[in-house]
Amino acid sequence: MKINYQPIGDQAIRIEFPKSSSAYIPSILPLLRQKDIYGVTDITPGLTTITVYYQYPQTNYYRLEEILTKLLQNIDIEKATGLLRKVIVPVLYDGPDLKEVADYHQKKVSTIIEEHTQPFYRVAMLGFLPGFPYLTGLSNYLHTPRRQDPRLLVDAGSVGIGGEQTGIYPINSPGGWNIIGKTPLPLFQPESKEPFLFQEGDTVQFISITETEWSSWVKKVNENRNWRKEIISHEND
Repeated sequence: MKINYQPIGDQAIRIEFPKSSSAYIPSILPLLRQKDIYGVTDITPGLTTITVYYQYPQTNYYRLEEILTKLLQNIDIEKATGLLRKVIVPVLYDGPDLKEVADYHQKKVSTIIEEHTQPFYRVAMLGFLPGFPYLTGLSNYLHTPRRQDPRLLVDAGSVGIGGEQTGIYPINSPGGWNIIGKTPLPLFQPESKEPFLFQEGDTVQFISITETEWSSWVKKVNENRNWRKEIISHEND
């Protein structure tokens, strides 16, 4: 796996992975974070990159490049994958764009739902909004251009498709993705010890629920029962 390094200003280094190897990034990320490298202040992923921020003069670009090269040469991908989490996301597929997406692909609505719930997705990165998960792994058959007329308001919990990715809006926001459903789970709870539901590298699976099940989930979340324990596990469990 050929890796390139690039300085970003005088306090960051970007690790660039080949596109064919970018699927390893979520597995590598937690191991790098565990190393507690001296001088490093933050490590953030992109779709094909990892950027490591550091404090100068505690460390510098050349010293960090040497450390990272050795670490990446010795990382056990299988062990790293075992550190990742699996998150089950219940979705009520009643979105305002669901029929339009089905028409675009010349498929039945039931087929769109089936194809959206089949894959295991990966959280490539969080961004755009606090806790917004960019999910890779969307079926080629569901790739759908973003809306030409973005909405001024998309409700929190809306599940959408934008191009080659699918994602979930964590808060009320303008947006141009095609909304096919909604989840009752809160993705962003700023008052919580863990404000974001998702982490980079999570495996995500959507399950289709009924309106009755939706109401049950809303009650569970509002009563602050241990709903996270029902949906989150680890890949080596």
